[in-house]
Amino acid sequence: MLPLVDILADLATHAERADWLTRVPDGVVFRDHMDIRKVLKTAGFDAGVAYLDARLAAVNSVRQPDGALPQTRILALNITQIDLNIAARAGATGA
Repeated sequence: MLPLVDILADLATHAERADWLTRVPDGVVFRDHMDIRKVLKTAGFDAGVAYLDARLAAVNSVRQPDGALPQTRILALNITQIDLNIAARAGATGA
């Protein structure tokens, strides 16, 4: 795994994982999504996997004529981020 994904793997709580997921660049999500998914699944962080899927879908989305993401992608990102934050608070001590 690459260093950024190693950092994710070393995190102890869902709150830390959620923070990492919301801050990591889209390029890393695109490049390392399979390794990131493996780490999140191993940690039992299902909300993190859902958020990763939404980010990956957004990165790969065809843009609107003005360059914006389609509203369906924005909605998916917002909903999964809310779920991510709820799961992070609920599982703050880890998996």
